[in-house]
Amino acid sequence: MRRSRHLLSLAAGLVLGACAAGAAEARVIALPPFLVEETAKALPWRYTEVAGLEVLSSCPERLTRDLIANHHRLHVLLGELLPPALQLRMTEPQTLLFVDSAQQPPTSQEVVARMALTAAEQDRLDDAVVPVDDGRLRRRPPPPRYTFLPNLRLWDRDAGTLFAIVRENEFDANRVALTPDYVAYLLRNRLPALPPWFVSGALTLFARAKFTEDALTLERLDWLSETGSAALRTGPEANRPLLPLPEFFAGELSPSDPALGEALSLWQAQAALFVRWGLGGRGAPRRAALWKFAARAAVEPVTEALFHENFGLDFTTAHQQLTGYLPEAIREKLALRPAQRPRLPDYALRPASEVEIARIKGDWERLEISYVKTQFPALASKYLEQARRTLQRAHDRGSRDPRLLAVMGLCEADAGNDVAARAFLEDAAARTKTLRPRASFELARLRFAAFGGQRAGAGPPLTPDQAHAVFTPLLAMREQEPPLAEVYELLAEVWAVCAQAPTRDQLAVLEVGVRIFPRRSELVYRTAELNVRHGFNDTARWLITLGLTLAPDAAARPRFEALQARVNAVR
Repeated sequence: MRRSRHLLSLAAGLVLGACAAGAAEARVIALPPFLVEETAKALPWRYTEVAGLEVLSSCPERLTRDLIANHHRLHVLLGELLPPALQLRMTEPQTLLFVDSAQQPPTSQEVVARMALTAAEQDRLDDAVVPVDDGRLRRRPPPPRYTFLPNLRLWDRDAGTLFAIVRENEFDANRVALTPDYVAYLLRNRLPALPPWFVSGALTLFARAKFTEDALTLERLDWLSETGSAALRTGPEANRPLLPLPEFFAGELSPSDPALGEALSLWQAQAALFVRWGLGGRGAPRRAALWKFAARAAVEPVTEALFHENFGLDFTTAHQQLTGYLPEAIREKLALRPAQRPRLPDYALRPASEVEIARIKGDWERLEISYVKTQFPALASKYLEQARRTLQRAHDRGSRDPRLLAVMGLCEADAGNDVAARAFLEDAAARTKTLRPRASFELARLRFAAFGGQRAGAGPPLTPDQAHAVFTPLLAMREQEPPLAEVYELLAEVWAVCAQAPTRDQLAVLEVGVRIFPRRSELVYRTAELNVRHGFNDTARWLITLGLTLAPDAAARPRFEALQARVNAVR
């Protein structure tokens, strides 16, 4: 793990875990930060909401404001490559959790000691350490040592949180950058899904981009290899082969091609070239067209007519322009600058309330549980205990803040405690009209499960009132971001067992989900089957065609074929 001097990297998707330091050295276990309760002296937590951010910080006010401004600056600069409309969008504000390194929690060894592992849990830790053979005997290495990650970004399906421990005298905004993994997450989870050529091209360009104070600078394009780039700088037109644009946008490579690896490399290089061509040019004449074209290509096939509508060029002319632009792309950098210097609106940074501290810290600790389960599962229960303590403390003191209750419900849902989860979520829903997307889904899921047996088709159908109780939180989410595939799948499940027949407009809601998640085969099938069952055969036909086209494997096709036969039998 690389640590920067200032201990702050606005990072995402860190791949961190245990590593062996040698036969005679203890293994190092890298854990997410464990924020123990402040019993001696409470940290001076500060709170604000600004520009789509929710911030909880124990850093001095000036440093906190610098951190917020820098986070905003980096994202404004990123927007010159990827506008917000082409990134993952979330209704919930991004959460920033900053801890002053001068007041950071106890050392990792002290915290692990406080976890008070039972003998059985310690045995599991020991079992995780593989015996080492030194040629003479087999022996067990020393017990693992523990360290805490100074920064980490974790995600739920509807929200994300950045945690960072910051040292004030070492913070340097010019040495902080957004990581490629973070940008990849924003791109690959955007809905509807962006076309592969845009995702590949943008990520290739960003991987070698540099942040400066007022610009995001794209490095010279590395065309397949440095040798290839050098040849293209002065080589003839024949040295600049590009894929025909219809083939490039389709993103399909012939399996019979003996040079498949080379073809894939060419496609990836051309994706970077095309995106850079769209961004470049004096006055950026094609930039808005590129972004609009990428957004439309996410929901409709790329045709020459669509291309011409956006760029005013046919494929042949565009191919010629791309070929001519290639030498410039490998010779020159491209600086992307916003029209105005990034600037935050005025905001108040005030002392955080007890409920805000409990909710934000508790939600962070909840997200840590899944991370620990994948990295070091023996300690996951300790993180769950800590999250519960943090959240319960404010609840025990009388808080019934609906956002706190929603986090408590999600924490119990993640832990598999459905009874407690539903109690917290029902309480939250009774106190506010709008829950965060995942809390709404979990509430609907738990209500549906409480009716018992309907998933398997056992028992009586759902009454209209029961169906309404499930639909209410699901339909409330339709204006929130991001859309969740499981919401539409649950809507289909409910209609499948409801005593009341759905109207055409009600089934159209499911088709919205299909268009957002066309590769969710189960959602496509359930929506098609409901349309067949209720006589909407024209709609069913296009859904069946979609399912057969995008079926993930041969095993998924027979159900669609059987459904197709049912429709064809109705003439």
